[in-house]
Amino acid sequence: MKIAKFILGSMQTNCYFIIDEQTKSCIIVDPADDIDTIMKKLTDKELKCEKIILTHGHFDHMMALEELREKTKAPLYIHEEDNELLLDPEKSLMSFYAGNKAPFKSADVLLKDGDEIDFHGNIIKVMHTPGHTKGSCCYLVGEHMICGDTLFRGSIGRYDFYGGDYNTILSSLEKIKALETDYRIYPGHGPSSHLSYEKEYNIYMR
Repeated sequence: MKIAKFILGSMQTNCYFIIDEQTKSCIIVDPADDIDTIMKKLTDKELKCEKIILTHGHFDHMMALEELREKTKAPLYIHEEDNELLLDPEKSLMSFYAGNKAPFKSADVLLKDGDEIDFHGNIIKVMHTPGHTKGSCCYLVGEHMICGDTLFRGSIGRYDFYGGDYNTILSSLEKIKALETDYRIYPGHGPSSHLSYEKEYNIYMR
């Protein structure tokens, strides 16, 4: 299993493919924008998208979502507390930043903290890390962590939008800090990192 990153959209959002090389299947995490590029990546790599997962429900992580759902018929997973952002373009910031006032469809699977997603024998663990939004999640995949906008290299996500809260995101960072594995961190924007680096150099993790 491997993880591939593609930077998409005006907000330079990281879209990830979790790839099972034996079955040529993948999970797409945060289909940020540009459905043509996403579909071309699938075709070029001869992959089938089996699931779509959102780290949270902000517009810049799901601009290509509905087209991807239509083209692949893959089920959508999101934490139960962020499903409301799919249904409300103001809460997702879709109407303000993208000018789209049409709601998205509800997710097919609503996640909770501690849930596990089985992907051809590979277990993806759901870690609820609110603070950027109420339903922000990190996904633990082997020694990898896809963390959305909760944690960046040397920084953290904003907490001044709907559902965000500074003290809550600090509590989530403490939860991440307590993990013993030195996860390779894949954030929603910017470069990758390692948990050990963030524990030492990220001021919010000290």
